[in-house]
Amino acid sequence: MLLFYILLLLIGFSESREHEISINEETPINTIIFDLNSLSSSLITYQLLESSSLLYFNSTTNLISISKRIDRDTLCPNDELCSKCYLTIKLYDMFYYDILLLKFQINDINDNQPIFSSNTYSISLTENNMPGMKIRLSKAEDIDCLINGVQLYELTYVYNNRVIISSINLFHPQKQNQTNQPFYLMYDMNSDLYLIINMSLDRELQSEYIFTITANDYKYTTSTKLTLTVLDVNDHNPKFSQTIYTVNISYSTPIGTILTKLTAYDADSEENAHIYYSLLSIDGYKLETNEKNDLFQLNSYTGELSLISKLNHLDTKNIFKLVIGASDGTHNAIPALTTVYINIQNDLLNDNQSLIQLTFGSNNVSKNFSEVYISENLPNATFIAYIKSNSNLLLVTHEGFFLQKLTENSFTLLTDRIYDREKCSSYNVHLRNENIERKFQIIVTDINDCKPIWNSSILNIDLDLYIQLNEPIVLTLNATDYDENSHVGYRKKSTSWPQWITLISNQLILNCTSEFNETHNDCLFYLSNGEIWLDIEAYDMDMENFSSIVKIRLYRSSILGNDLAYLQIKRLNQQDFFQWFKHEYIIMSIASLMGLLFVIATILSCIYCRRESKKKSSSLMTTVTDDNSTKQKIIQTSSSEQTSSAGSLYGSEKSDNITVETSDMYLFSPKRATMIPHSTDNLTNKLFHSIQTDLSLLTEANQQIISTRGTYV
Repeated sequence: MLLFYILLLLIGFSESREHEISINEETPINTIIFDLNSLSSSLITYQLLESSSLLYFNSTTNLISISKRIDRDTLCPNDELCSKCYLTIKLYDMFYYDILLLKFQINDINDNQPIFSSNTYSISLTENNMPGMKIRLSKAEDIDCLINGVQLYELTYVYNNRVIISSINLFHPQKQNQTNQPFYLMYDMNSDLYLIINMSLDRELQSEYIFTITANDYKYTTSTKLTLTVLDVNDHNPKFSQTIYTVNISYSTPIGTILTKLTAYDADSEENAHIYYSLLSIDGYKLETNEKNDLFQLNSYTGELSLISKLNHLDTKNIFKLVIGASDGTHNAIPALTTVYINIQNDLLNDNQSLIQLTFGSNNVSKNFSEVYISENLPNATFIAYIKSNSNLLLVTHEGFFLQKLTENSFTLLTDRIYDREKCSSYNVHLRNENIERKFQIIVTDINDCKPIWNSSILNIDLDLYIQLNEPIVLTLNATDYDENSHVGYRKKSTSWPQWITLISNQLILNCTSEFNETHNDCLFYLSNGEIWLDIEAYDMDMENFSSIVKIRLYRSSILGNDLAYLQIKRLNQQDFFQWFKHEYIIMSIASLMGLLFVIATILSCIYCRRESKKKSSSLMTTVTDDNSTKQKIIQTSSSEQTSSAGSLYGSEKSDNITVETSDMYLFSPKRATMIPHSTDNLTNKLFHSIQTDLSLLTEANQQIISTRGTYV
């Protein structure tokens, strides 16, 4: 015993020596990493003082070897520069009576490939954006040291039927050529990765761009797809209320306990603001889509993280690191990330303590733990709190919830119904054991589960009173939505909607006054044919499929007995008819008149052309008169022969003789065209007698016709 104290005393006053040895991670087990015999030429005995479970010291051979797998990435997860990850062994040198400290620095090797949080991402931008817009991208995670981490990113896409590749080196950045690349990557001082849109997007030209983003650590490569949709704007990504969550649990935490509730918010509205949670990785191991793990479960809609299996006491692991993403309603949206550290601690209660310990399943709790907020419409037996008490626990009030005993000192508080905020918005909880009591209140929060409803399904309106008063009707629509902060909108559902009826916001305006003639006439015309039915739908503006319809009946009670109204309607119909006639038939009349004038002009043109043709043919058949026949020519005939001939020519029976005085005058027969020559010419006399004969024949044949028509000069 005395020797032992002497040894401790010597150790306390002895000087220490230190050696640093460098080894690589993932070195095979049983590999000898240091020989203590190399420190001295003689065999020295060493006494092991401190060591790591990953190393084995053989006191017989003085050899130090690896006993378990060495993974620097899990052993020193926060050592990105690989500068402070050590395994130490402290030995006592029995020969020199000093302490020997061996520090084994663990070197990183490139044994992990980069991993994106998702295989596909999608973003949406409005067209006509300003060039130079930056969109932050989700980087690939590589748990190796920086020197073995992601070194290079590449962006590949098709633009104008040609493939463009834009790359960026994280440690040797080069200036990007911004003139000929519409899209490229940028890595800033804060180690954030951005997609730069160097052009103004036009949805009419191209509505979708597909990019391939590749991360390269010079040994492994991994890729993901990014789809840029030029449609509606989605310029807000979800954000967590905390970047890091810490949860303390114990090995006795029961299965089904809600460990924490993650809260993310999105500044967008409607569908883009719906948050979906996903568990991406546990301790650096990526979880594939829909893949489940053995310990934890995350509700993708509420963000509640719960324990689904019993913790094993034999497991030496006392902390879990979970990476959780939150994305909005956009398909394959880039998620926001947060980290949850779950610490496993020993049970706090012992037999000598007397208390009620509450662990709420939701982090939506007031600061003084007096109020717990539970969403309505959760299923029956929803977990509220985990309770520990070392004495008999009594639930004083039990309306809306109940206690479930797990062990002698542990309980869970569960709901005994499906909460409906519209029926009951809060519940009081009163717990008590032998010494103390706890009180808190359960507040039921609202979800959008009610549709707008009308007080009546049919609304009857008699327009006679308003027509007589000559004033428009303004009806305020008021459908009720019992949800909190509800927004009710109104829209038309009828297929036909008269011009004199308008719907503005929640006001239905019926303008059947005589101030505006067209509106008044239209109103009377519709009502003269009977009653009018309109359908108006009230809908929830946050969820448009929640809606209800009211029917509005418009009528005039005196329309059948009111003769004046009937005459007015008849007069209006006639006015409408003549107004229609006025506009339609004037155009038809003008077109008909123009057509008639065209036909008349065509006929006159034909007559004129025919006469000109006859004149030309007659001139060809005449002979040239004597040059001296410019004097007056007198033709005398006997009363019998000449009168007959002249009557045949002029249609007269009363004249005894006809004297024709002319200068170069020609007489034509219907059958031949001849000229009356000078009387002294024999040939002329023969021609003259021939003309007279022809005229006599014509006179005898048409004597009856001439006698009926009279004499023409």
